[in-house]
Amino acid sequence: MRLLRRPLPAYDKLLENEFETPEQHRARLDQVLGAVLRFASREVPHYREVFRHADIDTIGSNPATALAALPILTKLDVQDAGRALHPEGLPAREELAGWSESSGTTGHPTRVLHTKRSTRRFNLLSQRSWRWHRLDPSGTFGEMRLSSRLPSRDDGSEIASGETLRRPNWPSVANFATGRFVGISTLTPVEERIAWLRRERPDYLMAYSETLEFLALAAGDEPPAESLKGVIAVSEQLTPSMRQYVERRFGVPVHQDYGLTEIGLVATRCAAGRYHVHTEHCLVEILDEAGRPCAPGETGRIVVTGLSNLAMPLIRYNTGDLAETTAGDCRCGRTLPSFGEIAGRYSRVAFLPAGTIERVLALRTAIETMPTPLIRDLREFEIHQFADGRFELRLVARASLPDAFFACIRTDWARALDTSAPELVIVSVDRIIRPGGKAEVFTSDFMPPRDTSGAAQPAQNQST
Repeated sequence: MRLLRRPLPAYDKLLENEFETPEQHRARLDQVLGAVLRFASREVPHYREVFRHADIDTIGSNPATALAALPILTKLDVQDAGRALHPEGLPAREELAGWSESSGTTGHPTRVLHTKRSTRRFNLLSQRSWRWHRLDPSGTFGEMRLSSRLPSRDDGSEIASGETLRRPNWPSVANFATGRFVGISTLTPVEERIAWLRRERPDYLMAYSETLEFLALAAGDEPPAESLKGVIAVSEQLTPSMRQYVERRFGVPVHQDYGLTEIGLVATRCAAGRYHVHTEHCLVEILDEAGRPCAPGETGRIVVTGLSNLAMPLIRYNTGDLAETTAGDCRCGRTLPSFGEIAGRYSRVAFLPAGTIERVLALRTAIETMPTPLIRDLREFEIHQFADGRFELRLVARASLPDAFFACIRTDWARALDTSAPELVIVSVDRIIRPGGKAEVFTSDFMPPRDTSGAAQPAQNQST
């Protein structure tokens, strides 16, 4: 990042921290983690009880040991604890900022009160992420998300479908002089969003992972926007095949961050493929079913401890997400702790019958690797699993898809799976209804309901 409006030592410190020795990192983290644990055990009623039950009298010189003795905090624990998670007093220089609320993808939205220091961290760490992604701040930044997740109009209201939000500077990098910002709602029809990209000509685009995939499909033979130099995938899982497909169709790299509304920005994916944790703001553990640290190469639950938000400390908070544990030095040269590919959300995946994920991946890979002439008219798709085990592939297309498309799908479905594979029905639909407006390629009757009521259902099904 360049064009800094005024010198800020905090940015220099972020850069220094990225290349600390193990001893320097441990000393820094011990100091910050120890302060948070002492504050929580002294000022927060919920944690006073937690520390008492864990028989922890003092934090001592090794706060990591005390942390490991504490129980995992679930989303339901946060809701049940209520005001008991709020401190009875804040340090003199801490000020309250306001509430955030998660999207409730597990069926339980979580509200968290933040301090101004916690929210300022987001701006600092966003700058770090953009620097890692090598974004040029003089360019135009575009964002394509639900209106509720975009910046508001000047009067505080949300933009409508089809409306363009314009700002003279990028959000979340207030300390830098930047190019302009443009935003549009994902509820805008996909053809209009393609036209919007080609008209507004952003240099960078932030969007949901599956939105990027649908834009790639809807663009036809041409790249969705020739002006783009990079895209940032957010919110939803980006599988390796999705990444390859989007990068091939857009012709630019896909960048990723990992964050939580409850915590803020947790980690950023480097060019070598690892997610490096922003330990100035939080600490991450990857734990197995028994709560033990996973061995390198194993996949476990992501558990996060916030280090910046004393208004409502979240200690060993179970995100519900799964990730792979890594070991050794990262090829990018950064020494911040890291983890590997994010495997998805445990609270949804855990309920699926054996073999489900493999079958879904077989269908997605078949579409994402299909020759362009066969998918030129495909605009959206959704895979649904019924309670009796049947699968339905729902297709939205601007014209009839060629017979070879369906032959490829059925061939790959049969080749990738054993003879006991459930029935696959392919249907053409006018549109796919998405509760809440977010794209969701795979839905299942086995998954627990989200906070938004209703199940995605196709309109005017026509079996193919």
